[in-house]
Amino acid sequence: MEQDMNMGAQTEEKKPFGAIISIIIIVLVLAYGAFYFLKQVPAVSENSALTPAEIQGDMTITDLSTQGTSTELSDIEADLNATDLSGIDAGLSDIEI
Repeated sequence: MEQDMNMGAQTEEKKPFGAIISIIIIVLVLAYGAFYFLKQVPAVSENSALTPAEIQGDMTITDLSTQGTSTELSDIEADLNATDLSGIDAGLSDIEI
């Protein structure tokens, strides 16, 4: 009989820490998955059609990025001669003041 009384005194209610930790881990994994999924979806643009000015601007930027990185004077001069600056003021007429 004494053994039954001692056993009853030693048993305490155990908190369900395992279940709480499991729920927290599941919520964190779901949050990370949602963040990863939303990062992969491209943003929807309202106006996806490019205007000719935008296309020309993109080509100009592409041309400028193909310039050399050399610091030799002859290479710099060749880059300057290859750069087309004729339409540099094309967008000024579109600006409203």
